Amino acid sequence: MEFTATFIVLALLGIVDAGYLTLKHRQKQPLACPMDHDCSTVTESKWGAVFGVRNELLGLLYYVVMLVGIMAALFVPAFASPLYGVFVVAASGALLMSIFLVGIQFYALKDYCFYCLISAGLNVLLFINSLVLFLSL
Repeated sequence: MEFTATFIVLALLGIVDAGYLTLKHRQKQPLACPMDHDCSTVTESKWGAVFGVRNELLGLLYYVVMLVGIMAALFVPAFASPLYGVFVVAASGALLMSIFLVGIQFYALKDYCFYCLISAGLNVLLFINSLVLFLSL
C-alpha cells in the first residue's frame, strides 16, 4: 500500500511540474528558473517538442494518465494486475525519454532546465515504484 501512496504523490508532483511549464509556455511568461540558468534555453530549443507536441504537454498527459491508472487500480483491484504491467512499460518509455533529454541538455545545449531535471527525477522514481508494484503481484 505504501508504494501506491508514493506513486500517487509522484504523479501529483509530476502534474504540478509539467503543469507549471505548460501554463508558463501558454501564457508566454518566463520561467522562474533557480540556480542562475535560463530554462527557456532548453524548453524553447528544437528539442522542446516531439512530433510537434511540446514535451511538457506530453509529460502532463503522462502524469495524469499514471494518476488515473493508479486510482483505478486502487478502487478496482481487478484492474491492478494489468495496470501495473502498463505502468512499467509507460514508465520505461518516460525514463528513456528523460535520459535522452537530460543528455541533450548537458551535451548539446550545454544548459539545463531545473523543472526538466525534476521531471526526469520523478520519472526515475516512478519507474522504480512501477517495478516494485509489478513485482509485488
